[in-house]
Amino acid sequence: MELSEQLKKYRKQENLTQKQLAMKLNVSDKTVSSWETGRTYPDISLLINLSSILNVSLDEFLKGDTGTVEKIDKDLKLKRTYKHLLIVIGVLFVILGGGYVFLSQYQYENELVDRFNPLLKTRIGYAALPTEKTAAASDYTKVETSSKEKKKALGSPFKNMVVTDDAWGTSSFLTFYGGLPPVDKPYAMVEHRGIYVSRINFVDWESIPTGIRNNMFKDYSKYRGMYSQSQREQKSMKGNYDYKTFIMNVGKYE
Repeated sequence: MELSEQLKKYRKQENLTQKQLAMKLNVSDKTVSSWETGRTYPDISLLINLSSILNVSLDEFLKGDTGTVEKIDKDLKLKRTYKHLLIVIGVLFVILGGGYVFLSQYQYENELVDRFNPLLKTRIGYAALPTEKTAAASDYTKVETSSKEKKKALGSPFKNMVVTDDAWGTSSFLTFYGGLPPVDKPYAMVEHRGIYVSRINFVDWESIPTGIRNNMFKDYSKYRGMYSQSQREQKSMKGNYDYKTFIMNVGKYE
């Protein structure tokens, strides 16, 4: 016997009208009518309630209606699939959302993160460099030679150079390797994403775009000590200001 017929049979045995049964299930009487005519069928939770209200076991209720049982089984499997899919989507959303927040906030902090951060644009900036003629002792770094000896060298690396990216003077402190710059090219064109420097090229003053030159010192010595000063200022402000990027304005226009 089909479920629709079983439902009608046991409802009448309990002397319930469609409206009375609907009220007990918190559904409309039209829904009960749809079940009894076979147009639709109740889901598993309603079937359990029906078997309780009509005083019949669930097995007896569904006995003989293999078609409806198969549909219910299929619906249950689909619901489980949808549930798992929603969980996966939810987890992905949390991961992507958390990743976006992390990548949007954690910038100019770590070279590896900046290198692969899709939220950071690759920029071309310019920096004045110390040369053998203009360098002070603090500009040199100690490097180990092939014979395990220590010697002082320029550009291995250039530490905390002021790199200016645009005509607005947007700048940052970057560290990169380059070696000793040529005498006639004491400036660097720096390709970078955040603090990750992908490559540099030595250039002369005239090769730097005018808009950027207007926000640069021609003499590297005027940059010396700027990073240390910024660190002292940040420390005195107890971390309330972070020099990830800043504006260079030298008050000179060509």
